[in-house]
Amino acid sequence: MSKNLKTAIIGIIVALVVGLAVNYGLISQQTADEIKAKTDEVLATEQATQPSPGGSSAPAQEPAPQAPSQPPAPTTSQEPAPAN
Repeated sequence: MSKNLKTAIIGIIVALVVGLAVNYGLISQQTADEIKAKTDEVLATEQATQPSPGGSSAPAQEPAPQAPSQPPAPTTSQEPAPAN
């Protein structure tokens, strides 16, 4: 699988999970925006540091975490929850 395809898949998965978490009130929109920005930054850095084909003598980097290490902040949504 190509590096660009992996990056796209990871980005889509993070966007879906964060979107669902906001929809269900598990995290605030601000937290979701921070997660998305950090994910975009990590994926851009990951793409920029791609090793050249044929191997490299540089040590492999560990992937950065995709989610914040802190528990989500309590939601203070100003919108009423949708009634089902």
